Order: sequence, then structure tokens, then C-alpha cells
Amino acid sequence: MILFRTLHKTYFNTWKDYEKGSSFISGARWNKANTPVMYMSSNVQNAMLEATNYAKNPKSANRKFVMGVFDCPPLRLYEIRPEELPAQWNEYPFIPETQAIGSEKLLSDEYDGIVVPSCTINLDLARSPVNEVRRSIYANVVLNPEKEAVREMKLLETFSPVFSNRMFL
Repeated sequence: MILFRTLHKTYFNTWKDYEKGSSFISGARWNKANTPVMYMSSNVQNAMLEATNYAKNPKSANRKFVMGVFDCPPLRLYEIRPEELPAQWNEYPFIPETQAIGSEKLLSDEYDGIVVPSCTINLDLARSPVNEVRRSIYANVVLNPEKEAVREMKLLETFSPVFSNRMFL
């Protein structure tokens, strides 16, 4: 399985050190604090889109990030269903309900991670009854880096710049 992640240029060589990341230390949308976690994407476009949460524009993103391409063995992933999404699942700051849902699945012996929608995309798309529409935005893959399959994941290569210089001319 190929996964993608925008990595800060300063830290891309230490991408396995999840304990130093803010998602582990403080919690994030799909995990409580101190839950082992690594946020990835199943496609490069979504990984690029997620980077915009942390950069003011494509030029600043290109200065800060590289795109990492990862290879990992088959994963046992639980897909959060639309009916499981709390009403304000995409709000910031993160709500305890999404953190509880994610942490429960991430810590379960049954799964290596979860597949969740991106909060950067229209909320109605995440709740679409049409599987093909919904699947197009269920591209965030949230992994527990302590699971055996995830520990075997390898960084294949990095690419820079992340965004085309033509973005938002």
C-alpha cells in the first residue's frame, strides 16, 4: 500500500518519532493525547490539501514541506461511516467525540488504523449516500505507529516542491 504525507523539511528524517509530534502530545481530530498516531493520506492530492491547514499559501508550504511517499504492507483499516460522524466532526478546535472514536479504533487489536474524511472538503460530500462520492474524500488514513504492519512502513522518497509554482497565481 502506498501512502503520502507532507513532512516538515526539518523533521522528515525523523518521521517515525511520533511521540515528539503535536498530534500525540496534545491530541488531534481523530485521537486523544498520548494515543500513538500518524496522519497519512491515500492520495497525493489529499496530502497536499491537508498541508494547507499549516501554511498560509503554496509558496510558504513549498518552503516548509516535502511530500513523502511511503510503502507499507497491507493494513487492517476501519472506515468511519457517515452515520458515525458527530454533527461537528469537522470543527476546530477538535471535539472530544471524534477523538474518542479514533482513539478507540487506533488502540483496538483489530485495526492498524482508520480511514476518515478530510475536514478541508465540503461537509456534505462526507455524508453522501453515494459510495463513489464519499470515497473520493475518505482519503485520510490515521495509523497507530505501534502496530506491527505500520512499523514496517518505509519512506520511499520525498519530493519538493509540494505545490506547482502556478498555484494561485
